[in-house]
Amino acid sequence: MTHRHLCRPLHTPAPRRLWARTLCTTTLSAAALAAQAQPTAAPGLQLYGLVDAAVGRFASPAGGVNAQDRAITKLDGGGMSTSHWGVRGHEDLGSGLSAQFELSSFVRNDSGATGRSDALPAPVNVGADPVFARAAWVGLAHPTWGRVRAGNITTQLFINAITSNAFGDSTVFGPLNLTTFIGGLLTGGTAWANSVVYDTPQFAGLGGSVAHAISEGQGGGNSAARLAYAQGPLAASLAWQSVKKNPLTFADGTSANNTRTWQLAASYDFEVVKLFAHLGRIHNRGTAALPLDVSYRVWDVSAAVPVGAGRVLAGYAVRRTGDAVGPVPATLAGGNVERKVFTVGYDYFLSKRTDLYAIVMRDSTRTHTLPAPPSVVSAQGTSFAVGVRHRF
Repeated sequence: MTHRHLCRPLHTPAPRRLWARTLCTTTLSAAALAAQAQPTAAPGLQLYGLVDAAVGRFASPAGGVNAQDRAITKLDGGGMSTSHWGVRGHEDLGSGLSAQFELSSFVRNDSGATGRSDALPAPVNVGADPVFARAAWVGLAHPTWGRVRAGNITTQLFINAITSNAFGDSTVFGPLNLTTFIGGLLTGGTAWANSVVYDTPQFAGLGGSVAHAISEGQGGGNSAARLAYAQGPLAASLAWQSVKKNPLTFADGTSANNTRTWQLAASYDFEVVKLFAHLGRIHNRGTAALPLDVSYRVWDVSAAVPVGAGRVLAGYAVRRTGDAVGPVPATLAGGNVERKVFTVGYDYFLSKRTDLYAIVMRDSTRTHTLPAPPSVVSAQGTSFAVGVRHRF
């Protein structure tokens, strides 16, 4: 099934038709990740992907600003969405049963490199993204019994976040994603290797998933669950995960700390504006050799307002802890005490598959720093960029 068919708004008035088209187009990439046990419309093979490029002045590194950062002008391969390509398909086995698979790779289209990162040296010590770091799984699905998948699969927490905020899957400008997944506090990355996932069928708008990533000698296993409801203008979901596996590559994350995390999401579409809200907690327990007991609270609100052939987007997220945390060098940031991100922008649709965007983001941090005596240092930075995104 193509994007064109999915976004065709039949028998609706013109203003509602434009809003339905733009909203559908924006959420297609995220919705593909969150699809539950429903097989695709017809057997076959599909080549798909997304290419996103943004140019601007960036003052906020991934982990947050510090007092010594200076804004730089650059072209970034993936502003509103991380660029990727892949193939997926399924075979009808009869009686409603189907075999499904997906192979998907990240790409840095500013340089042509594959993956999201090269190997990171000490003190991180993880390898680069493997070729199919985004997804690599095979499974069986039935509309009554659900779906079972095995392989490298997007985490339930990441699906929960990107399908329920105004900025979708943006990890460059999206306040929720920046405060939750970026900066090293949350472990486990955005996809788990060696995992088995069961997705329930949908019933009256309600569905769920459970996942487990087998340790295979990497310190421990990961577990997760998600329950989601969507009916009419209202949507709500709850995700929980426990991470114990040690990272081998950037795809697994960049920290060996054990973490437990939950996130509650809700949204309501008033037609003139769609509102989103989140509340969550990241509990960092450290490692057996270096135990920790630090909890970070995360909350976020965002909105999408249809204006013309596009949408005005706005979001604000805060991550903070009241627990005692160890100081870090003044050249680092990443929310050791607090991080706040405010983003506003406009996303304009040239077609059902191509959009232009302009974004401004304010990133603020408070970091417990060295040298002695330790102090809390505040830093702020403003980024702005324009970009183009194309889906195929």
